[in-house]
Amino acid sequence: MLLDISTLYVMVALCSVVAGIVHLTAAAGGRFDSWANWWGCGHLLLGVSAVAPLLRWLHIPGLLPIGNAIAAASYGVIYIGMRRFADPAAPVRPWIVLAWIVALPLLFWSDPAGMGQRIAYLNVIRSLFDVATVVLAMRIARQDALRTGWIVAVMFAMTVPMFLGRAWLAVTGQLGSEPTGMHGGPAAWMAAAAIAFIMFRGFSLLTMDAERCEQRLAMLAERDGLTGASNRTAFDRARPTWRGDCAVLMIDLNRFKALNDRHGHAAGDAALKVATRAAVVSIPMNGRVFRWGGDEFVCVLPGMDAPAAAALAQAIADRFTLETAALFGADDGADLSVGWATGPCAMIDRLIEQADERMYAQKHRNRQPTPIPQRSVAECAPSAPLISQSQHG
Repeated sequence: MLLDISTLYVMVALCSVVAGIVHLTAAAGGRFDSWANWWGCGHLLLGVSAVAPLLRWLHIPGLLPIGNAIAAASYGVIYIGMRRFADPAAPVRPWIVLAWIVALPLLFWSDPAGMGQRIAYLNVIRSLFDVATVVLAMRIARQDALRTGWIVAVMFAMTVPMFLGRAWLAVTGQLGSEPTGMHGGPAAWMAAAAIAFIMFRGFSLLTMDAERCEQRLAMLAERDGLTGASNRTAFDRARPTWRGDCAVLMIDLNRFKALNDRHGHAAGDAALKVATRAAVVSIPMNGRVFRWGGDEFVCVLPGMDAPAAAALAQAIADRFTLETAALFGADDGADLSVGWATGPCAMIDRLIEQADERMYAQKHRNRQPTPIPQRSVAECAPSAPLISQSQHG
């Protein structure tokens, strides 16, 4: 069966140019980081290089060498786009130099007798850059937990054996003297398959960026902006996953309003961050810290028994006192009260109430009660509005 390779070249040229324009336009509007500029420029170069074989009949001097050099450089620029997607601050100058170094021989390689070696060289360059892109896409998929990263890695991996196969066929003289037109056999099918994957993967980074943005939005929706602790939305989403028994800690900063009045709200914000850090570094890996209200935090600790919960509560309180003493001075540090309760995770609301009661009992034992009534945070959905961050308790 014969394949029209010329039509396939037209298709890959159009798809690559469209992909380049889309990425560059979006980047110009501030939608994407610098990776879109590199990715877009790489595909524009790829589209331009795909047109060169179609214009052989014009006999323009140097057209094919220039087209081959641009094709080799385009794969390097596309790889740079992937590097910038992985790390916006990644250095690119060495890769730019490398891309043009490997492309430079093609610019002066125009002897018709060496067409097979020239095509083989170009396809080897393509396969090497694709291998590098596969490795980078897999690293992004693992580090950022992007499922689309594995899809992109597969799309680039599929073209590697096709390019290497065409390189071998070119060296052995099985490609023929005309790269375009009607062709049949393994060489034509390799070209068609490679072109198909090249067309599809032009927009692959858009899917990875969409998944990354979705993850970031989900994280922001479940994260307290000041302390970095999880919020109540995160608590509601996590509670169905808790099984068996657990411990719950209720943490409350003592005389927090007085701290704000004495040192200012910036000091209060710093104390909240210290409380979060004291809890996070103290709890086990499977535990979670949630900001419950203005100056109150809840820790959920699956599998922890009562003695361990009591010891952990004391450890968090001691660490907080030590760090705030270093922050505000030994004679002007802050402290907190921690209550705990253990039981089945299915009764998490009741455990929070018990921990809250124990926390307030500790507060009243160790400190004179404040003349201003404090809101209990035992209920998961209180009818009164939560204390604002600016009031801090």
